[in-house]
Amino acid sequence: LKGRHAVITGGAVGLGFGIAQRMLASGATVTLWDRNAEALAQASASLGSGVDTVQVDVAAHASVAEAARQTGAAHAAVDILVNSAGITGPNVKLWDYPPQDWEQVQQVNVNGLFFCCREIVPLMRAQNYGRIVNIASVAGKDGNPNASAYSASKAAVIGLTKSLGKELADTGIRVNCITPAAV
Repeated sequence: LKGRHAVITGGAVGLGFGIAQRMLASGATVTLWDRNAEALAQASASLGSGVDTVQVDVAAHASVAEAARQTGAAHAAVDILVNSAGITGPNVKLWDYPPQDWEQVQQVNVNGLFFCCREIVPLMRAQNYGRIVNIASVAGKDGNPNASAYSASKAAVIGLTKSLGKELADTGIRVNCITPAAV
């Protein structure tokens, strides 16, 4: 990945942080997007050189648009987008699921991913190159009991990935989705 630049959402912790470590070890530079400023500072200090950070709430389109503008201005290209930001929501039966929590899970996991792709894809199209990796879940394929919002959101990520991949099939941009189990 030498010479490539990656944006990793949810990159300050968990799976996103692990992906950032691997990208750096493989020669890429990375920009971590995360809503937690303290975690971003800790991640940046831990990862060392080759790392930029942008505090962004992926659930807010204006925040994502500004993060994309900042990242695009700071780097010659965005070659890779890893959509790792996500939340699980409560672990309860569907009929007990609080509507505000349902909406929050959809906003972060589905709308956030849409906003990130919507703002980064034009940067990739301008160079006719890009790699997008969307993190879904096995729950999106199989459905997890007591996790209806999460399962539905990750099924949406799978569908969105398939649609975007087909829309970009005639370009140099590739779109894939992975569906890990518990991490």
